[in-house]
Amino acid sequence: MKKIWKIVMGVVIIITFGVSMGMYYIQSKMNKMDRVELPKSDEELGIKTEDKINENEIINIALFGLDARSVKERSRSDSMIVLTIDKKNKKLKMTSLMRDMYVDIPGRGGDRLNHAYAYGGPALAIKTINSNFGLDIRDFVTINFWGLKDVIDKLGGVQIEIKSYEAKALGLNEGLQILNGEQALAYSRLRYYGHGDYERTERQRRVINEVFKNLSSLSLNQVVSTIETLLPNVQTSMSNTQIISLAKEIYGFKVDSIEEYRLPVDGTFKSQKIRGMAVLVPNIEENKNKLRQFIYNN
Repeated sequence: MKKIWKIVMGVVIIITFGVSMGMYYIQSKMNKMDRVELPKSDEELGIKTEDKINENEIINIALFGLDARSVKERSRSDSMIVLTIDKKNKKLKMTSLMRDMYVDIPGRGGDRLNHAYAYGGPALAIKTINSNFGLDIRDFVTINFWGLKDVIDKLGGVQIEIKSYEAKALGLNEGLQILNGEQALAYSRLRYYGHGDYERTERQRRVINEVFKNLSSLSLNQVVSTIETLLPNVQTSMSNTQIISLAKEIYGFKVDSIEEYRLPVDGTFKSQKIRGMAVLVPNIEENKNKLRQFIYNN
């Protein structure tokens, strides 16, 4: 789940530092990302008038992680995050959306949330999130996890504390280990060990925390080289100008932590089996209200 935001922050760092190196250079690097244009109208994006709050001060962006060979493949979104950029209070917030949530997918009816991306790509996934949880998302960033594997190898691995049951599943030793890209990817995918998908998302966060920590300690040239490895595995609806503008703003926040949240919130859903699928059936209205309180502080 939380796999993506740290990588996005890595991209933010390289773009921000790169400003001083010349716009042409920045553009040449950023143009390696695949671009997708989203619908422009509120209706097509599932945005209701009453859900547009402080749009100039609070920006919500959808972050998707795909377990596919290419970001252009139509597959289920393995990870889903709402990244909130609060410009007024200079805060970053991150809300993970459990992929097994049973929600209404416009035009498709009730289904798992992560199926929306497979049915209609980022446009339908965003419309599904907006219409169910009262958000105003207009842009997205998708990252292919295979690109993350290459980045980890380029960084020389990540340091992770491996639990006994994880060690048995992965064929590794228990305790503090340096995982290469392939091992880190396998570790992040473990789903049926520990506390199921909840612990899986924690593993993903640990891996990316280590990636971000390693990125932050590199020289500029090393960061450039590492991010170049990632960019071909990134797809977005955002223009270079948008990204550069947000990157400069975020870099000025000087934050040392990201406020985190997760949907469905504990105590607001039931585990059920629908059409043979094990799903989490949330109280939509309750989760919508709690999410809006977290994002907008209201």
